[in-house]
Amino acid sequence: MTKKIRIGVVGLGAVAQSVHLPLIQRRWDLFELVAVADLSPTLLASVGDQFGVAAANRHDSLTTMLAAEELDGVVLLTSGSHGGPALEAIQAGVAVFCEKPLAFSLEEVDALAAAEAAAGRPLLLLAYMKEYDAAVVGLRDLLPAAEDIRYVDVEVLHPSPGSQLAYANLQPPARDIDPSVIAGFKQRDGVAIDQAIGEGTPAAFRSLYTDVIAGSLIHDISVLRSLLGSITSVDSASQWGNVDSAGSLEFGGTISAGARVHLHWHYLADYPAYHETVRIHHTTGTLEIEFQVPYLLNAPTELRVIARAGVGGETKSVTREVSEAFETELAAFHTLVTEGVAAPTGISHGREDLITALRMARALATAQGITIGGEAAQA
Repeated sequence: MTKKIRIGVVGLGAVAQSVHLPLIQRRWDLFELVAVADLSPTLLASVGDQFGVAAANRHDSLTTMLAAEELDGVVLLTSGSHGGPALEAIQAGVAVFCEKPLAFSLEEVDALAAAEAAAGRPLLLLAYMKEYDAAVVGLRDLLPAAEDIRYVDVEVLHPSPGSQLAYANLQPPARDIDPSVIAGFKQRDGVAIDQAIGEGTPAAFRSLYTDVIAGSLIHDISVLRSLLGSITSVDSASQWGNVDSAGSLEFGGTISAGARVHLHWHYLADYPAYHETVRIHHTTGTLEIEFQVPYLLNAPTELRVIARAGVGGETKSVTREVSEAFETELAAFHTLVTEGVAAPTGISHGREDLITALRMARALATAQGITIGGEAAQA
């Protein structure tokens, strides 16, 4: 009989309500939802009621949750860097299902790696759900030899968060969080950002690093790493259309396979729907994945294949599978906890991807005439 593990969920915002809590309920065979935690008393009460968590098992922080509960794992869904909270859980001997960003600085990541090594067993799954997507797994099986890959292109069309989640009927946003607590977390994150890109970088640039590169493009960085190896160099970057938002960003470089790679990220507040496409052009065809709205469960990712047919023709095939990547990674977390099997996405993978993120930040700073320091200067 499958052993259920006792878990607590920390951070009850959009991704918790629309994805992880419903899936934890769906996978009643693997998980027992023991406790929840959030900084907002109102959100804690409403989400706790919605998902049947007793008042005695609702907490105002990860710290109080770890002190009060006997848990096998925590699902860490808070905003900002997860370096500090994940370290707190690992040092308590509790496994961590960690949403992105894992951390803002390599120093944070190295502390996590040291704590996990001291524990002598894997204790963290990094929630890069796209690496668990059936289409990504299918594409990996179709990859040609590295020397045959010519060009890789990533395009993200990103509407406003409100329009992406309009369907989800989420609880009203939290408006009752103690400002001093928020200030404390911002100060902690500020230290990590200083470590990563140096002190004194402009606020707008720091937001690009944390929210866009480490907070959104990190998923594409991870997918490319899992398929082709890490991006080894970033030699161009640009930003435009940023009058009242991040606008558009473009990065160019080289991937481990030897091919050129470009990543394009566009914030388009009123665009009709979220679209994210990864294309790999090789000498005999094209492999392409298109991801759907991230928080819409069981929406099939399309795997499209273009190949030669006969002497002068081509074939085009499309594969769709409704298995849910978020659910697959939750099952991998269960395996990590119950069997001690390291997840396909762990601390070392997060470190590789953060190095790429730092290189992207350095290239963008150079393009904008910004002096960058910290880890990015040496990445």
